[in-house]
Amino acid sequence: METEQDAHIVPISNQSRQVQQFPAEEADESNGPPSKGLNVRPLLRTFQRQALIIVSIIGLAGGGVYYQIKGGKKTYQGDFRMLVEPVTTEARIADPSALANREGGVPSRDFFSLDYPTQLEILRSPQMMSAIAKQVQKREPKFTEEILKQGLLMWRQGATELDRTKILEVHYMGTDPKLIVLVLQETKKKYLKYSLDERKSRIGEGVKFIEDQLPGLNKRVNDLKSELQIIQQQQKITDPKEQGAQLIVQVRTIETLELETQRLLQEQKTLYANLQKQLDFTPNEAIAASALSEEPQYKELLTKVKEVEGQIAVETARFKSANPIVEALERKRANLIALLNKQTERILGQNLVGTQANAKVQNFQNSIRLGLIKQLVDTANQVQVLEARSQAVLQTKNDLNRQAREFPSVARRYNELQQQLDIAARTRDQLLTQRETLRVQAAQSQVPWEIISEPQIPRDLKGNLIPVASKNTNKIMMAVVGGLVLGLGLAIVIEKFRNIFYCADDVKDGFDVPLLGVIPLNKNAKELPPSIANAYAALEGKKQQQKNAKEQQKNAKEFIEAFDSLYTNIRFLSSNRPIGSLAVASATVGEGKSTIALNLAHLAAMAGQRVLLVDADLHDPSLHLLLGVPNFKGLSNLLDKETEPKEIIQRSPLADHLFVLTAGVPKPGTSRRLASSQMRDLMEELHAMFDLVIYDTPPLVDCKDANFLAARTDGILLTVAVRKVKYSVVKKVFSQLENFGIPCVGTVANHVIKRRKPKLSTSPVLEEGNDEYLNFSPVPSSIRKLAPQKE
Repeated sequence: METEQDAHIVPISNQSRQVQQFPAEEADESNGPPSKGLNVRPLLRTFQRQALIIVSIIGLAGGGVYYQIKGGKKTYQGDFRMLVEPVTTEARIADPSALANREGGVPSRDFFSLDYPTQLEILRSPQMMSAIAKQVQKREPKFTEEILKQGLLMWRQGATELDRTKILEVHYMGTDPKLIVLVLQETKKKYLKYSLDERKSRIGEGVKFIEDQLPGLNKRVNDLKSELQIIQQQQKITDPKEQGAQLIVQVRTIETLELETQRLLQEQKTLYANLQKQLDFTPNEAIAASALSEEPQYKELLTKVKEVEGQIAVETARFKSANPIVEALERKRANLIALLNKQTERILGQNLVGTQANAKVQNFQNSIRLGLIKQLVDTANQVQVLEARSQAVLQTKNDLNRQAREFPSVARRYNELQQQLDIAARTRDQLLTQRETLRVQAAQSQVPWEIISEPQIPRDLKGNLIPVASKNTNKIMMAVVGGLVLGLGLAIVIEKFRNIFYCADDVKDGFDVPLLGVIPLNKNAKELPPSIANAYAALEGKKQQQKNAKEQQKNAKEFIEAFDSLYTNIRFLSSNRPIGSLAVASATVGEGKSTIALNLAHLAAMAGQRVLLVDADLHDPSLHLLLGVPNFKGLSNLLDKETEPKEIIQRSPLADHLFVLTAGVPKPGTSRRLASSQMRDLMEELHAMFDLVIYDTPPLVDCKDANFLAARTDGILLTVAVRKVKYSVVKKVFSQLENFGIPCVGTVANHVIKRRKPKLSTSPVLEEGNDEYLNFSPVPSSIRKLAPQKE
């Protein structure tokens, strides 16, 4: 049975969505809580509660400072003034720095401009302070550098740019007038010595620095010159800019010459081809043919050969070939041809003689062909000349292009070296000039700073020393403020450490839910348990002691009014629909949730509602003890389906419309069934039977099953016991409810000590001016009173 019931457990988030079906308008209002500003009321209440501690700390701090001031000595302050720059024109002209640096005329004021912040830091430097302290220690051994730093002050006279002067004021403050004058005297001597001797030493250090730098600069200048000279010799550079322009012009000129040479060469090659085609000679053959045609003996032999051949042709026509005349002519021709060949060989050599020779070479060349042969030879020679020129131009062009590619890097390196050389040389010259200037300044008689006011302590007309105006009031105020801050901080720490609610306002301001009720603390709770029934009985004069009857009636009236206000706020919490079910819970045990649930149910029943009070605290049930009803059967039996609700729901003896469902005898595992489907169905049935169902749940921190129960109601009313429950525990409960999506309709502060009536969080209906308020008349004397029982 238990296993089947546990199997029907519904997730909390789903349960809350199933139960909470508010109208759309109400949902919009609940989803948009009003924004709050900075709430300082909790802090003010904290400070009010811890006022004694805060006032004590302020008194201790202020009293301590006052005691210290009361036993202190009078403080005196002495001073002297120094003029640190020349003021008049004559002084500026006569200044050694001006004599060494100016080119003539009066130096401007900017020439003597002093960096006052830096100068003041130098005068306050540890080295300067140590030197002054050592001189004072010769007469005052207990004097230290720290004492000097604490008492010595200096600044430039003048508050604004318009009235600032060239005067430095030096002040020293202390309790011993003699020591003050001594310190000021030694300080004056040290500062004057600084303006004279130490300034000279700084000039000497400057000269030494320059002389240390000069060898390196000279070496660098010489190295740069040597490197420049090497580049000039290798690259023949004197002016990179001019030579770069010349190189560009040369490249363009050689390119133009190359184009012109190529054009001429192409023209000559074309002419040579045409002449060779006309003559059908090579240049050598043309020279040979020309030489043969111009040789007289060759011409004569050739003429004779032609004459003999003519005779042979004539004789052959007349006679047969065997004729002796013809044979004689042929032998003559052969001899002539042999002589002609020998002559040709003599003239031309063996190269053009024989079968490889061009036969046309031996032909007679007329004047026209001789002219063409001459032109052919000249053209061939011109082609060779142009080809050689083209090769030379191409080589020159390649050399210039190579130089053009290399020249930028060489020129850049040359310019870099030249710039470095110029900088090094200029720096060297400046250092040399500055060295001479510093030597001139060092040789001059330095003019020290001028003391325009000797060290002294102010005196009145009678000659008495005037002490420094006391700042005791400021010290006391600072002590009071410091004590106040410390006291406030300590008060906050104490409150955080105690971690409790002191009053109802702490509950109201602690969380973003309304405070619906404030239940006062009943000092007579042990004698008369706090309940509506007992309160009305006290008002009727019953169950009260004679000696404190008025007090009991007053407490009873406040108790009834508190629950009237709680019920009214809950009743009108929603303007659209009334609360039909409510889970009264608390974070821990013993906060009074059962008492609040009972009295709230009693009050609702007196208002005419059918109210069912359910004791859902199956771990530690208590409602049956408060009401004095039996607890043999109850909620646990309904969850086990052992009986029906009508059989075990009891009518309360307090009111006709108040019914009670006790917890029953606790069984192992029964509390887990609060999340089962049986509990859900039971709650729906109970909600249908009654106008209001109030559940007394287990504590939310220790018992997680209460969350399942609360998720099916219209919300939780969280009881917070003032001065008992921890704030962090309640905050943890609210975080838990927020994570589970369980609505909290509000809180009720219990066990509140009445000092002033807190302002409750009211519903929108009440805020709009609804004057409806529950004011119940006392119950009849026959009403049953609650017996004293422990909750």
